[in-house]
Amino acid sequence: MVVGLFKRGKKGLYTARLQVPTQFQKIVGKTEIWQATGRSDYEEALEFRITWKRRKLAEWNAVLAGSEPISVKSRYAIAAELANSRGHIYRTSEELASGDLNDILSRVEQLQASGDAPDSVETEALLGGVPAPRRTLLELAEEMDKLNRYEVGNKNKQQLHDWKQKWRRVSNRLVAALGGKDIPVDDIQPDQIRKLRNELQLLVDNGQMDVGSANKDLQYLQRMIRNHHEDMERQDPPNPTAGIRCKAVIRRKKSRKPPVPAPYLQKWVVLSNWQRVNDELRDIMLVCLETGCRESEIFNLPPEAIVLDHEIPHIIIQEEEGDEEGEYARQIKTVSSERRVPLVGAALGAMQRHPEGFARYRNNRNFSNAASKSMRSVGLLPKEPASYQRMPGGKRKPIHVTAGGVRHSFEDRLEAVGVAMDTRGELMGHDVGRVRGRQHYGDKTLEQRLELHLQIMIQPTLALPEPSDVPARLPSPEA
Repeated sequence: MVVGLFKRGKKGLYTARLQVPTQFQKIVGKTEIWQATGRSDYEEALEFRITWKRRKLAEWNAVLAGSEPISVKSRYAIAAELANSRGHIYRTSEELASGDLNDILSRVEQLQASGDAPDSVETEALLGGVPAPRRTLLELAEEMDKLNRYEVGNKNKQQLHDWKQKWRRVSNRLVAALGGKDIPVDDIQPDQIRKLRNELQLLVDNGQMDVGSANKDLQYLQRMIRNHHEDMERQDPPNPTAGIRCKAVIRRKKSRKPPVPAPYLQKWVVLSNWQRVNDELRDIMLVCLETGCRESEIFNLPPEAIVLDHEIPHIIIQEEEGDEEGEYARQIKTVSSERRVPLVGAALGAMQRHPEGFARYRNNRNFSNAASKSMRSVGLLPKEPASYQRMPGGKRKPIHVTAGGVRHSFEDRLEAVGVAMDTRGELMGHDVGRVRGRQHYGDKTLEQRLELHLQIMIQPTLALPEPSDVPARLPSPEA
């Protein structure tokens, strides 16, 4: 039974007791308060006490805010909590004036019924006496994680840092476009968004930025503004970013990273070819070679996701909450990325050498660049470009084979032995659009996956042909 409830009087009705927190004792003038619940049923009395406690704390917070210096943002939050404890959404006086008259009348009637004075904090909260905070764009960027707690819950430190950086980046770009002035979010106008769009378009036109990246920044800005209005609980807020996007200078099909050529993959499985590359980098890439996993899925593996004592040794790709300090926490790309992946050939040997995972590269956002540079230097990746991309002004951008291309090589190998597209997608953790009642990773499924992995496993050969580094030519305009 809750300590804050006890029966009192002949009728046996419950009374609620509440210890007054230290910071409010000067305001209340007591260390403890009581309130008759009017209930004889324990569950009903408990529900009454919870609501009553919440309401009293909100009232005391509001009184304290009025007697001590406090930020506008904090006063707004306290007023919103107090209004919410009375069953209302907080609205400023301007919002109430432009809204439903019945909403205003119900608030006034409640204040009168409660005997609240016209100058009380309760009246201020219910009738919108506290102005909405003037949150600036840069402030909003720093608060995005608080406004999207559901999205950042399982991110590790590096994932969270990268997630925060996209909001900071676009905010700083808009501020720079406006001459360095950080403005309140409520004041942002379409013309100001167009200034940013024009600067991004210039980068696109000069080949310094992909049009997809430019438009993604504008989409990030749109979401920030939407989250701001949602936090203020506003209905039908303005959208100053509507319809403002960059245009592509050159229309092209969306391309994927070039795959690693087969002769190079054959060189990978000969460990002596990796002598000038550190062991962890080598073994991460060998696991990627035979699993088709993303590099981050491998170097962020927690020890418990590496299952070597099973009949079919495998790794588990899934969302990880981590320990109390967030160690081993990680968020995966999509729900469909959750899967068990059998270990065969070079991948099995690599994981046996690292049964606890890859501590050196865990949460390392620059792994792919480091791996590509190291592997290219020892002849495990082509040095010459695989192709060239047309750029504005007649320029050509070389497209190199990178370490990440091994994932596409894995898919090509599956296709070559007749594995269907949907099955390839499932093996690699793609979202293939299938509707499932639940995820199923039983032994039978793992056995079926093992059969497919064994079909494409790369075996070392005694004599290897020397890979060709002949540069690809830019296709003709007619091609």
